[in-house]
Amino acid sequence: MRVTSSAPATAPRVPGSSPDRAPGRSPSRFLLPLGLGIVLIVVLEAAFGSVGFATHGRGLVLLLSTVAYAAAAAVFLTRAGLAPRWSMGLLTTMAVAVLVMHAADPEGPVIGLFVIAAFTPLRPPQQVGTVILVACTALYNVEQLLIASETVLLTLATDAGAAFFYLLGTSLRREREQRERVDQLVIELEASREAERAAVAEVERSRMAREVHDVLAHTLSGLSLQLEAARLLAGESGTDPRLQEAVGRAHRLAKSGLVESRRAVAALRGDALPGADQVHDLVNEHRLATGGVVTVTETGTAVDLPPDAGLTLYRAVQEALSNVRKHAPDADVSLVLAWGSQDVTLTVTDDGGSRAGTSATAGAVAPAGTVASADHGYGLAGMAERAALAGGEVTAAPFGSGFRVSLRLPFSEAADERR
Repeated sequence: MRVTSSAPATAPRVPGSSPDRAPGRSPSRFLLPLGLGIVLIVVLEAAFGSVGFATHGRGLVLLLSTVAYAAAAAVFLTRAGLAPRWSMGLLTTMAVAVLVMHAADPEGPVIGLFVIAAFTPLRPPQQVGTVILVACTALYNVEQLLIASETVLLTLATDAGAAFFYLLGTSLRREREQRERVDQLVIELEASREAERAAVAEVERSRMAREVHDVLAHTLSGLSLQLEAARLLAGESGTDPRLQEAVGRAHRLAKSGLVESRRAVAALRGDALPGADQVHDLVNEHRLATGGVVTVTETGTAVDLPPDAGLTLYRAVQEALSNVRKHAPDADVSLVLAWGSQDVTLTVTDDGGSRAGTSATAGAVAPAGTVASADHGYGLAGMAERAALAGGEVTAAPFGSGFRVSLRLPFSEAADERR
């Protein structure tokens, strides 16, 4: 099964912010327990008031209206993601329940009305909630004057209390909105800083790419032209064909190096890195450079490796074929790429060519995960380092009359994350 890579999109971490603090979350987290506590006080005062709960008469009406009020208030306070129509429906239920509670027990507390006034501004649409609150307060005043026989002064005091709690709720809502705006601005500032750092890095990569291009690409271009001229001159002067062939191989290697330098420049500029898809290009280059036989076998179902793993596989093939050209240019090569369910294994084996039977280390075996370099250079060591960084391992050692390089790269965890 093909696996594609994706990077999960994550919001930048705000420096100094606590891990449990989400952007836009109101710091007044005490409002919920405070609101539920006040609702509980309303229930207790209704239960132990002058009328109290009962199974008949005004006590039953008070019980049912109090239960309706407490249930609606609990849902209203705890469910922040309710649709506006549901929020207004719960607010209306609370308002009606408060009026029925006050009609059943005229001496009951007015705090139930104040809870409605405090939390009305916290849920949209605020205009509809305000209309419900004003209507509830007006009807509550009528009950105060007609049923409870309270004075106009106490009625105005009730209105003043409702207005005070309404303004308090409005202030809390504005403070929450301001906090959300500040959090959003901080996130945008951090994102702009990340973009600025990325832009600086991009400029530096471009500068390095220009330097690499000037130093390597221009030099290799000149070398390629000189070798081409030397090859033509050798052909015209009747030089030994072996020398002509050697110059021709050097010319092809210079052209191959020019291609690689351009790929390196492209990588520095942020272009796509070479991977498993370009392995066949390396094989074709080797065939052109040596004229030898290269057998390629690929088994299993290929997956899209992460960029670092794909580059490691590509460089391993490049280094193995480069060593064959260096030490056994006339050798036949077998390249096997085996895709498993959890890893991919690359094996490059040469038969030794004309050096077969002459190697002092022929038949030696290196332990798994080690590198036995024939040239004491840094190519195989660098390959092993790349593999270790990608979580894999390299085995390189003489094999029969030739040499074998094996690379194993795990990809199961990365593949699972990208499915």
